[in-house]
Amino acid sequence: MKTEGNIPYYPDKTSARDIVKLNRMMKTSDQQYKSLFEHNGDIAFSVDLLGRIISVNPKFKEIFGFAEKKMLRKSALNFIKAKDIERVTDHFFKALNGMEQTYEIELIGRDGVESTYLIKHIPIVIDGVRTGVFGIGRDITAQKKAEEKVAYLAYYDPATALPNRQNFHESLKVKLEESKKSKEKLAVLFIDFDRFKLINDSLGHLVGDELLKWEIERISALLPANCYLARFGGDKFSLSYTGFESIDEVITMAKAILTTIKQPIRYLEKEFYVTASIGVSLYPNDGITAESLLKNADAAMNQAKKLGGNRIKFYSDEMNSQALYRIELESYLRKALEKNEFFLCYQPFIDIDSDTVIGAEALIRWNHPKLGLVPPADFIPLAEETGLIIEIGGWVLETACVHTKNWQQVEGYQELNISVNVSAQQFQQPSFVSEVKHALTTSGLSACHLHLELTESAMLKNASYSIEVMKELQGLGVKISVDDFGTGYSSLSYLRDLPINNLKIDRSFIKNLRAESKDLAIVHAIITMGKGLNLNVIAEGIETEEQLSILRQLTCNVAQGYYLSKPKEQTEFEKFMNDSQPSLV
Repeated sequence: MKTEGNIPYYPDKTSARDIVKLNRMMKTSDQQYKSLFEHNGDIAFSVDLLGRIISVNPKFKEIFGFAEKKMLRKSALNFIKAKDIERVTDHFFKALNGMEQTYEIELIGRDGVESTYLIKHIPIVIDGVRTGVFGIGRDITAQKKAEEKVAYLAYYDPATALPNRQNFHESLKVKLEESKKSKEKLAVLFIDFDRFKLINDSLGHLVGDELLKWEIERISALLPANCYLARFGGDKFSLSYTGFESIDEVITMAKAILTTIKQPIRYLEKEFYVTASIGVSLYPNDGITAESLLKNADAAMNQAKKLGGNRIKFYSDEMNSQALYRIELESYLRKALEKNEFFLCYQPFIDIDSDTVIGAEALIRWNHPKLGLVPPADFIPLAEETGLIIEIGGWVLETACVHTKNWQQVEGYQELNISVNVSAQQFQQPSFVSEVKHALTTSGLSACHLHLELTESAMLKNASYSIEVMKELQGLGVKISVDDFGTGYSSLSYLRDLPINNLKIDRSFIKNLRAESKDLAIVHAIITMGKGLNLNVIAEGIETEEQLSILRQLTCNVAQGYYLSKPKEQTEFEKFMNDSQPSLV
């Protein structure tokens, strides 16, 4: 027989000592579990097979402020957000099936602050039977914020809050893939502030960053929605631009950036003036990868700096020439009116039945001393874009009225009408009716001899306002013409509601007008519709005898086009009238 101390030990029998020892071990284990549960720095809880809470530790009660008696036997799902119920339920059942679960969830504490917890679920097993789930939750809010900050710093510039180089590069790759599929244009711009080092050296980098931040705010405010601006490093910024229709849009935006940057910045009662150099590369002309486009835009920007800065340089010589021409053109255009470089040409309207001149359309021309005759297609869109069209349009209106009154009085063409094109921007100006009155008063021309040509888009932009203006003009006696009819929103329903006098068929339908052509049916329908609305129908762009003959058969009222007469300068137009129809006297 063996002894253990003074107590006999029987290996094949349970002694009193064994029972005492087992009880002591169980009590110790229970105390250890309870201590672990009660004094745990993390929240701890247990739920039964139905997901009802059966215990929570003091830390749980401390953080969430619930009395234990109010929580017991309540579903744990009552204490989480509705959006998390399905996900948490899935984790609960997986834990019941013996799979340890770990997940993150946002919980709101007694102070109303939301925190992120990492929850671990472990099945509770008693005598081999699963009776519930034990949970431990650690507050990882500070860790998550630290991770988010690290992630933010990896993709964003902390000084300006703009995307950084890495972010821009990845974004550009995505945009390139999209452009390859959609066939959309894409431009990459490098913007580098000129001599910004002087500001950093004299005021310090903190002030320099503050000034850059102000500049970036101003630049961001003018960028279209399809632009992505990033800080590439130092005082160099990158920009991607997608979805534009023409190179002119890129030039316009780049010029707007330069203009904005040049505006003075006030800091500590001092004004600072900054300029920048911009390099541009275009997909696919200048590269088909993010790397090549960035490299070429950077090269173009460096070239802009070598040329003195404060300018735009395209990587492509062809695009560069176009950009330079456009910038030069705008500079000249701003001074053209005061230098009397504009003049008017007149293209006659011929009454188809009587074959006589009944009026003319005033067409602006620009003769620049260096560039020569600048095509209207080059400078009219630029004038509209810069707002110069309002002042130029006013000059055209008044000059045309003065010339027409002179022809009526001096030449004796008393019934001659003059037609003037009005841009949408000019027409929408609150002062437009006053400008028309001024032109009529200054020239002495009767309002009934003035016809204003408006495109469909100009009329339907702010339609209710446009209709009121047209009615007011008609009240003066002025006639309203729909220009380029058939190319916009043409429909009988809107035509019926517009106060108009003349319908001008777009030249695109006249160009291919011949017997048995599809355009014949379209032109016939337009003429029939116009006459049904008591409108005078005008066909422009007539280039052949056949076209004129067909229009005569279709009972079109008025004809205009190169076949009848090209636009003529003032003296040539006078001669044309004198030679062709003395009957107008």
